[in-house]
Amino acid sequence: MTDWLPRPVQRLRHSAASALLVTNGKALGVMYVAGAAVGLIALGLPHGARFDSLADVVISVMALLLGAWAWWRGTLGRNQTSVLLVIGTLAVSGGVYSGKGDYVSISAAVIYIWLALLASLFLSPTRTWVHLGAIGAAYAVVLGLDGNSGAPAEWLFITGTATMTALVTLAIRTELLLMSERDPLTGLPNRAGLERVLERETAKARRSHTPLTVAVIDLDDFKSLNDKRGHLAGDEALVATARSWESALRGSDVLARFGGDEFVVVLPGSRALQAGRVIRRMRGADGTWKFSAGLASWDGSESPIQLIARADAALYEAKSSDRSRTVALARPSVPSAPSVCGEAG
Repeated sequence: MTDWLPRPVQRLRHSAASALLVTNGKALGVMYVAGAAVGLIALGLPHGARFDSLADVVISVMALLLGAWAWWRGTLGRNQTSVLLVIGTLAVSGGVYSGKGDYVSISAAVIYIWLALLASLFLSPTRTWVHLGAIGAAYAVVLGLDGNSGAPAEWLFITGTATMTALVTLAIRTELLLMSERDPLTGLPNRAGLERVLERETAKARRSHTPLTVAVIDLDDFKSLNDKRGHLAGDEALVATARSWESALRGSDVLARFGGDEFVVVLPGSRALQAGRVIRRMRGADGTWKFSAGLASWDGSESPIQLIARADAALYEAKSSDRSRTVALARPSVPSAPSVCGEAG
């Protein structure tokens, strides 16, 4: 649909769109450079006799430099993003004030909405609301200093639009995040969702000094079902088995689909022995396909990826020795053999 655009413009559009979708620094860089360009271009257009052109140049150059720095950084931390947005709020407020209550002030205030959009894209909901409060307060001060008779209506229009922009963006962002972390077939967390769960649970276990065990599960002879009855029957079996397992899990446990016919169960507050009991309940649930399982308890220092890898090694032991078994792999620092903590199915 944009083939009619000149090739350099198409490349610029593609780069800007990619930046907005990939990193917060590049997105902020695009917005700040665009704001600076708008401010400088406005100087060549009719803009009212009371407009402070020097202030506009200073603010636009500052926005240009900040945008270039943010683009160069690429990825910014939460605090860096917050500080950059606060500076942007002050810069926009300065631009609004330089209009001296003329119509250009209302135009410059629209950039507050850009800042609300960026805050809701890259900050937590709490930080977004704090930033919206800062925008409302800064705009109210500037309108008061300018002595604009239409200040209340202008303030309500800009802050109301900024708030609605943030609300819609937060809702879309939350929905997209949920979709990206869910397996479309079973509705369980997928690999990305599992990583988020493990990061949260390992952090919680570290703070509270509580155990955490992970089970990697692989369905036995599942390929034969796909070969004999087709992939649709296999999909139905996966969904039915996942639902049966969920009924056997505790409220704090998390079941995720790792890929294919492999699943992962995150068991907070459980050591290997307790986790083995949960796995036995899963084996006894109605409609459950026979499976092998490998268990690994978090050692307090390994990463989520290392924990999964250790549970996967235990699963390999379970499948190589005798299927429909549960094997717990000792901590890497403990030179002991894997132990069977479940009975054959």
